[in-house]
Amino acid sequence: MGRPLLASPALLLASLASLAVPGTSAAQGQPTLSGAWTASALSEQWSIDAWGEACGPRPRPQGAPGGAVQIQQHGSELSISGAGRSWSTAECWEQMPGLARSKHSASGDARSWQTRCTTPPNDPRRAVVTTTTQATDASIRMVETGQYQFIIQDTTCSASVTRTRTYTLVRREGEAPPAASAPPPAASAPPPAASAPPAAPVASEKKPAAPRTCDAPGEPARLEVTPSRKLMRPGERFQFRALVMDAAGCALPTRPAWSIAPGPLASAATVDATGALSLGADAGEGTLGLVASVAGKGVTVAIEVTSPDRYDALLATSGLNEAGESDQAAVAVIAAGTIGGRTTAGEDVGRERKNLFVAIVGGVAACLGFAGLILLRRGRRRAGELEGPASTGGGLGEHGVAGADDAPASSGAALAAPAADGAGPVGPAPRARGKICPTCGDRYPGEAMFCGKDGTQLVLLN
Repeated sequence: MGRPLLASPALLLASLASLAVPGTSAAQGQPTLSGAWTASALSEQWSIDAWGEACGPRPRPQGAPGGAVQIQQHGSELSISGAGRSWSTAECWEQMPGLARSKHSASGDARSWQTRCTTPPNDPRRAVVTTTTQATDASIRMVETGQYQFIIQDTTCSASVTRTRTYTLVRREGEAPPAASAPPPAASAPPPAASAPPAAPVASEKKPAAPRTCDAPGEPARLEVTPSRKLMRPGERFQFRALVMDAAGCALPTRPAWSIAPGPLASAATVDATGALSLGADAGEGTLGLVASVAGKGVTVAIEVTSPDRYDALLATSGLNEAGESDQAAVAVIAAGTIGGRTTAGEDVGRERKNLFVAIVGGVAACLGFAGLILLRRGRRRAGELEGPASTGGGLGEHGVAGADDAPASSGAALAAPAADGAGPVGPAPRARGKICPTCGDRYPGEAMFCGKDGTQLVLLN
């Protein structure tokens, strides 16, 4: 009995070790998230806290179309391209100018991320955006909340937003294509159509718009790139088509700027100014992003590069047409209307009001100075007029209308001083003509110019 008792603990430890090893390897062998996924349409809901007339147009949901995307796992982070634009778990979805990442965290198993973005402290537009992403082996959910507040013309503008999007796995990177993708016999053609694996849905993407020709089109408001997805082989060349329209759907001659999105295959591809993409003959397999942008708004087209041996198999399960193209168009909204878009306009209005106020104050000061100068001149003239009647003596400065008997006496008195001084000839002198105020009727000597009472210019007596 002693031997079995000694052997039982050893057997027990061995069995526990055999059970523990598989569990540990399963935990460490977590599947990668790289591969082909499909994204739902982006949902956007706004809540207005305070929004006056000076804030401009009220924010409204814009969202983004869904569609097929490619996800690449780089360490503990994910990069996603397709369905309208490129994005990664290390950044916020919001792209407001001035917004920058202030905090980021990621779990070691690449299944949870959180990013916080804020505006600089000196920016009058205050914005705080938090993007949270949770993932399982077959699904990913992104939820972003944002709070925006700024002041224009003493009016507070405050609003909040919630954005959500989900991603569903279609085929993981490294997995072999499903066997059902092989062409079935001709007699059993209908059944395989029902049993074929589901392709990536593209119904939520936009159909290419039919542009109109207008005599006076407006500003660019919409950018469409066709196709939104493309399957290519190394060494191939493909011409992408771009269309820029205004808000009324009128075609514009504006051409977008084309560029290759950063990624593992970026160095193996080139694009010219017309949107013609060329792949090098040595390009490897993977996903490539092609970006078209107008007025700061861009849209990313997903190109999946595969070897000639795997091309037919991927084409059968990709949901693309026979040419390896999507029938949908990648769309970007160029029209303004984001939070803080009226800040510059508000600053311009304030500057105009300031200049107008300075001009008004300067004009009033000039008018007051001119009025003071006129009053000063009138005061000096009035003082001279008051001294004039006192020096002539006679009755020429009396108020009222003088009679016929008064006129000779006044003339004689006026001529008395020259005769006494011997400065004039002896004998009758010509009668001096006086002046009268046409307003009050006061009489003044001939040398007087203005009335001493109201400053009115004097006129000669007949």
